[in-house]
Amino acid sequence: MKQLFTLLPLYLFFNNAIAIETEVSTNFFHIVSYTQKNGILGGGYAKDNWRVYYRGKVVKDASASSFKYLGGGYAKDNWRVYYRGMLLENASASSFQYTKDGYGKDSWRIYRRGREVDDISPSTYTKLGGGYTKDAWSVFYDGKKIKEASASSFKILGGGYAKDNWTVFYRGIPLKDATASSFTVMKDGYAKDNWNTYYRGSVIKD
Repeated sequence: MKQLFTLLPLYLFFNNAIAIETEVSTNFFHIVSYTQKNGILGGGYAKDNWRVYYRGKVVKDASASSFKYLGGGYAKDNWRVYYRGMLLENASASSFQYTKDGYGKDSWRIYRRGREVDDISPSTYTKLGGGYTKDAWSVFYDGKKIKEASASSFKILGGGYAKDNWTVFYRGIPLKDATASSFTVMKDGYAKDNWNTYYRGSVIKD
């Protein structure tokens, strides 16, 4: 009796083509899909003429004919948006775009690594870099609102540091002892103000 066992799908390359196999026996390969090598889209995504795959698993309900990879784990077809193979239920495919550093947006919502960012305005959204973003009213780090930050005067200093007119931040956390007016960033995690030197957001004590 022939023994049959199932493996996770594998990508096999030959003659500038890709075959995706899911079923293997001791005597043969069962090929379920076959397409040109350009079916590898990037970011773990691939497609053939009928299906879309993420890391070897079928992406449910995705349309292969219109499916494209956007970057940062995001992808879409004409009707749906996906992050790492998972459907973003509220995202609008017609307006969705990847904006780098894990962020994506459509006309109504902002996403960070596939999760919707609350209380942010897409129409005034600005990506600052280093994990920081802001809209006309609020500042965010890694998708979380920084309650103490002033959007109007907020600026990035580098190395995880940022400040507004009153407060200094390291990776979104306020530095209570730091003075914004004299705070400057050096390099390799070091920064200083008129009274203290800091390393990765902590005061260097004598």
